[in-house]
Amino acid sequence: LKSWLVRAETPLVHPPLPAQMPPSRGGYESFKGVGVGVPVHESSSSRMSSVLRGSSGGSSSPNHAGDSGGPEQSWSYHLSSHELKELHNPRGHMPHITFAQASSTYADATRRVELLDVHLQERVQGICDRLCSGDAASSAIARCASAVSYAVRRHLKLGIIGEILPHISFYVLYSLGVTYYAEQHAWEVMWTATKQDAIYYPAVVLAFLLCFRASGCMERYNDGLRTVFEMEKSLREAAFEVMTRLSVETVNANQDDSVVTMQSLDRNGHELFELKKRYFKHEFRRTARLLFACAARDLNDSALEDTELGEDEAAALQCAMTKVEHAAVLVTHSACGHAFRVYLASSWLLKLVKGADEDGLFDDEGAMEVHRVVESRLLNFKHSWLEARQVAYSSMPPTVTHILWLLTTVMSLFMPWEWVSICRWSTWFPSVLLTVSFYGILQIANSMENPFGFDPDDIQLAEVAEHLDEEVCLSMHYAMLDEFGGENLYRSLMGSTMLFLDEAGLPGSEGLAFLANTLSPRPGL
Repeated sequence: LKSWLVRAETPLVHPPLPAQMPPSRGGYESFKGVGVGVPVHESSSSRMSSVLRGSSGGSSSPNHAGDSGGPEQSWSYHLSSHELKELHNPRGHMPHITFAQASSTYADATRRVELLDVHLQERVQGICDRLCSGDAASSAIARCASAVSYAVRRHLKLGIIGEILPHISFYVLYSLGVTYYAEQHAWEVMWTATKQDAIYYPAVVLAFLLCFRASGCMERYNDGLRTVFEMEKSLREAAFEVMTRLSVETVNANQDDSVVTMQSLDRNGHELFELKKRYFKHEFRRTARLLFACAARDLNDSALEDTELGEDEAAALQCAMTKVEHAAVLVTHSACGHAFRVYLASSWLLKLVKGADEDGLFDDEGAMEVHRVVESRLLNFKHSWLEARQVAYSSMPPTVTHILWLLTTVMSLFMPWEWVSICRWSTWFPSVLLTVSFYGILQIANSMENPFGFDPDDIQLAEVAEHLDEEVCLSMHYAMLDEFGGENLYRSLMGSTMLFLDEAGLPGSEGLAFLANTLSPRPGL
């Protein structure tokens, strides 16, 4: 059994090509196809150890980088905040790569999977703790306090007014200046509303144009919400299909090897099969998150233009990659007009599932049904992402938005002269209302025109990614529940195992003490 990895820093000569090119699914963490207890050749182990582990020699734990300070190349690593920030800056090329036999052993893969299992358990436990924490604060006082706090945070804030506060301050001072001038002239101004009201007609037309602009931007915002929902939905459905279709057959440790009939595997072969299945679930979770992170960052970065992304904002959208994957996604970016990295990550995920289906990890008996379902879901994902990308990287022509801004400015400068003879020293108040209305609508429209970004009012793709990862983790941990539906009488009639809750105190359960009476034979039967 062979596994192939890709890595070379700056080789002096090109290595010869291997006799057999690696399979399309062999580029994931260097476990695929590792034989049980079969070590690599000693001659190649010491030479390739430094290449695969990114160190000058020796090994390191799965959580740490090699001796050279670089990350391990036998497994993925979480990108730092600086590396996540640099995803916006494409390199335009792929470093030279080398194909080599893997130096990992079955024991290395086992330790890696055990570590990933621990992380998954901690993740699921954290989700459960968060869900259960609401029960402790379920009293009426706590709920009232939470409702009041939420209302205060929601309504007592500046919001858009804070963004247009410089405009408001300017027009307040401007209105006071107009009022002072009118007072010096005995409140007789030639543009006052008592002499003419022609200015109100262009004001009505401007209000209509602003509402039309805001309505179009609201449609774009709704399109962004819809496409993000479709993207998340596609990956959720793919994850649930994959996790629930994995083979759930197990081997009883007390049985003889002759009893084990799963594809005629011996015990070592079955252990390898189970290890592959466990590793595949973690790789699917990681690659699915990587795909969504690449798609989300390509959408978010559309709002940067010439500004620089902060590391804290970049760190909100976490993902893990191998060094080869990291170099591959840095080739180009959607801001350059390319959809390459999203298509590439989608291909990695699809080939990962295809390889697992070919290896018989699913219960479709080699029909490749799971692969076809995931392929369909990924097509929907890419279609929705392209629609979202169209929203993110298109906008109204600057000339149109500029003329709206110009008309709004002229109207805000002229209206205090209309009101000053009537409102006098209160002219600043209607001027503030006009400024908040017109400039507020303009600012709201500009914010909604591109719903993808890092502002508080933008679609929070980092939160969507976290919810998606939680869904995948729950599907991984509780995939067996897919087999537990149905009444016990029907299950027994169909020859399936009956199911009972064995924890006393749960709704509908009295522990297992009642089973003795329920399942005991009755007289005359």
